[in-house]
Amino acid sequence: MACAAYAQAPASDIVAGVGNFSHIVSNLDKSIEFYRDVLGMELPAPPAPFSPNPAIMKLGNTIGAQSHIAVMKVPGAAIGLELIDYKDIDRKPAHPRFQDPGAGNFAILVKDIDAVAARLKKAGAHVLTAAGAPVDIQGREKGFFVQDPDGFIVEVTQLTPLPTNAANTPGNLFGASVEVTVADTDQTAKFYRDLLGFQLRVNDAFTDNKLMADTAGTPGAQFRQSSGQIPGTLVRLSFIEFKGIDRKPMQTRVQDPGTAILQLRVRDVDAAVSKLKAGGATVISTGGEPVTLGNRKLVIVRDPNNLFLELLPAQ
Repeated sequence: MACAAYAQAPASDIVAGVGNFSHIVSNLDKSIEFYRDVLGMELPAPPAPFSPNPAIMKLGNTIGAQSHIAVMKVPGAAIGLELIDYKDIDRKPAHPRFQDPGAGNFAILVKDIDAVAARLKKAGAHVLTAAGAPVDIQGREKGFFVQDPDGFIVEVTQLTPLPTNAANTPGNLFGASVEVTVADTDQTAKFYRDLLGFQLRVNDAFTDNKLMADTAGTPGAQFRQSSGQIPGTLVRLSFIEFKGIDRKPMQTRVQDPGTAILQLRVRDVDAAVSKLKAGGATVISTGGEPVTLGNRKLVIVRDPNNLFLELLPAQ
């Protein structure tokens, strides 16, 4: 379940911060309507038109494609949500389920969850929670899970009592975090600890909590959740592994709707790529090397679960 972080995690030798969390979508305008008009995120600037940028093509190995991006902001959050649409390239929508390894989920904190639930119901959104409405979790929070037009899962949570930072944040939203469904918790933890320097709290035991499984739209499943903050940030990254339910690992490309990308700010892009390659990570960018965009080097690699990591310079 979503939670708020109050102390910044120290930077690691590799990772010093975070950028945004990206969702590849099939229709940018439709996705903007969902995240802005229904969930209440902010769109500070309209998306630029489709553009055939050669460096961007090399970055995601989407040669020949045009793309355009909408950057959504969550008040009070150190991470935003990028919605990216492609054209002029073959695409295969994935429409991930929560239990499928590689599913990248966005969790938001709100002050009034009932208002969000009402707008989602009016919009006809697909609510995964069995109750079809916010569920009380042990008196500490109310929450529910919903899918966006491309199948991305959004967890909406209202904490009880509200954290003090909520009152200082305008609007209904005041925080966000990222959760990724994984095939193997131990393998994933080793990747992020050893190669990227994350400090993670790994849960060894699966739980069969029926209320939480039903709330997540995974009835009958067992799950274990592990988490930590992205080095140098307040942003929480959680990993959830399911068992006792059908799972289909995602095998998408950057341009496929349903793909998730997490931007990490690293101290040295070349050094990070070398370490990740040595650890078995797959470099997606054309030629297996960083791409120069302006005066910056960027690269996209794939983690063990089909989450794409876009590495950006820390400064």
